[in-house]
Amino acid sequence: MILQIVGYKKSGKTTLMAHTIKQLKLNNYKVATIKHHGDVCNDQVQDIELQNADVDHMKHFKAGADQSIVQGLNYQQSVSRSPKQTLTEIIQKSVTIDTNIILVEGYKDADFSKVLVYKDKEELKQLNHLSNIKYRINLHEQNALDRYNQWLLAFIQEGMK
Repeated sequence: MILQIVGYKKSGKTTLMAHTIKQLKLNNYKVATIKHHGDVCNDQVQDIELQNADVDHMKHFKAGADQSIVQGLNYQQSVSRSPKQTLTEIIQKSVTIDTNIILVEGYKDADFSKVLVYKDKEELKQLNHLSNIKYRINLHEQNALDRYNQWLLAFIQEGMK
């Protein structure tokens, strides 16, 4: 199952992502996440900032490796040279663990089930045209997270049938 959390910058997407992950983990779901990086500075889209180049696997990458993977005791980290991919391509090529749910922050134009996060009625109005909106939330409304938690678990359980 794939669920997107979408909204404008500073609307609470990352806050809701972290909250959603915690709720799903409390219910023993296995979760993978994907984040769309769309920061713009001086009208230029900024690329993601990579880990410090002083660590060995990043030295490999900086030397020209197309992919560098480091394995620790409990964690694995990978960095790859990859042209911009669609969300579907990222899911197919990069999600390498068995999951119950993939949570996606961003990718407004993708066509998966969405939770729309908004700060005010204007943002809601501007984003209401997106496809597959299953839930709308303003994190500043009273009891918003309690209502969301109830919806989330029911939605996930229904989707797992």
